[in-house]
Amino acid sequence: MSGFTSISLILSGAFSNSEIIAEFGLLPPAFLPLGVGRLYDIQVQALRDSIQDAEPLYLTVPESFEVPAHDRRCLANKGVSLLSVPDGLSLGESLVYAINVVNAYAGGVRLLYGDTQIGTIPSGFDVVAGHIEGDDYSWAAINHKNDEIVSLETIEAANEMDLDRPVACGYFAFSSGAEIVRMVSQARGDFIKGLNLYNRHLPLTLSWVDEWYDFGHLQTYFRSRRVVTTARVFNNLQITHNTVCKRSADTFKMSAEAEWFENVPPSVQPYTARLLEKHVDGPSASYTTEYQYAPNLAEIYVFGQIGRATWKKILASSIEFLEICTKTVGEAPREKYSRELMGKKSFGRLEQFARESGFDIERELTYKNRPTPSLLSIAYELERLIPISHEEPCTLIHGDFCFSNILYNSRNDRISVIDPRGYVFSGEREIYGDFRYDLAKYSHSVDGLYDFILAGRYDLTQRNAYDFELNFDVSPQRQWLQDSFADVTIAGASASGTDIRAIMISLFISMLPLHADRPDRQKAFIANALRLFTQMKG
Repeated sequence: MSGFTSISLILSGAFSNSEIIAEFGLLPPAFLPLGVGRLYDIQVQALRDSIQDAEPLYLTVPESFEVPAHDRRCLANKGVSLLSVPDGLSLGESLVYAINVVNAYAGGVRLLYGDTQIGTIPSGFDVVAGHIEGDDYSWAAINHKNDEIVSLETIEAANEMDLDRPVACGYFAFSSGAEIVRMVSQARGDFIKGLNLYNRHLPLTLSWVDEWYDFGHLQTYFRSRRVVTTARVFNNLQITHNTVCKRSADTFKMSAEAEWFENVPPSVQPYTARLLEKHVDGPSASYTTEYQYAPNLAEIYVFGQIGRATWKKILASSIEFLEICTKTVGEAPREKYSRELMGKKSFGRLEQFARESGFDIERELTYKNRPTPSLLSIAYELERLIPISHEEPCTLIHGDFCFSNILYNSRNDRISVIDPRGYVFSGEREIYGDFRYDLAKYSHSVDGLYDFILAGRYDLTQRNAYDFELNFDVSPQRQWLQDSFADVTIAGASASGTDIRAIMISLFISMLPLHADRPDRQKAFIANALRLFTQMKG
């Protein structure tokens, strides 16, 4: 503490409640998924924006929580020190423990709840952030007079008498670490009682905040998550309490996606988002689906800690969806779609990537000190490994059946798909194709770890532009899922079959030009294609 007058604490020393654990597994609230990161990413940024860069910032976690190696590195890079606190402590006890461990008695202490984010961190000390609207959960109501806090009072649920009182929304700043420790200890670890005692010695001021995002309960988590939902640049998402409106200048594509929802048979509809309306408004088109309060599989796979029992249900529901799709047969032979999906696209996009990036796609590469063919040679070999059937009929496909487009509802143990590709063949919109593509897209997430790359959760090493080594954190649960998925067979196609793996690897090659704005991600895709190709070759 030498040289510093204050510290900042994100208190996340207890696990989330049972509702959230059912969705994501045993996680402290600051580690809940948010976009392609965790809640602590925006919490740390908000605190850094409001304090001096040199001020120490600590994040508490339960002692029994094993922080993933990638998160340890990420937090260290952000200048955040982890503090493990004994399991079972109350909020007040956890605060006292943390201040004692870091010896933060002499200066101020800023405190942010681990399940909370507010738009702008209030300045100054001896302030309590307040917001006028609460929910039907237990809050600390603030009794005040002209923004001078009289007292704080725990209420079990919002009622008409409490609607006019602001609630403490998870940020506090104390000018004296020693005094808050003394008062909370005197209150036997009760944080709110300790605050009231502190207020008698060092008066607290109410600081009003407009933006308050609560991630402490399942309903408030999904509601708060909406504000940070990400979309690619060619999409514009408008999300309300009940709906998701997707809009794009690509009117043909938007119409194709909407028509996919309209045209899938009744047997498939329980596994899809519910289409509410569609519009073509001059230069743009849009469609609206019902907003679902459920996580997508990418969030669960990359950031969650759910057990095998839940993954078995997810995998079973995914298989059910794919099997139903294969029973919805079109009139044209599968061959018509196979070549379009798996041949022409890869080579055209690979050439585009070479033109735009200057990467030599004909130069031999190295992966983990092992020579490999060039990207172009790999693409040709992958194409030869994908048999094209002249007799099999086409079937219904989603077209982008990857984890980020698959939601899981733990209440009914069923997946729900969003953002279908709405494939266009020969200028016509289609719901049919080669079902192996959907199976390969699923493998793209399970085995290809696509979502880990999007989240930046990988380590890439290069000695030169054509030499790669890629590593991911080890996870027993991930290995178990990959082994279980390898045993899956859909309509005679094995998830671990050479053709499915070849299609899956080709996806990483074909998407290279789509990420021209992220050269770091393009390098990871190349390295991942090499990783998977060398695994397949043995």
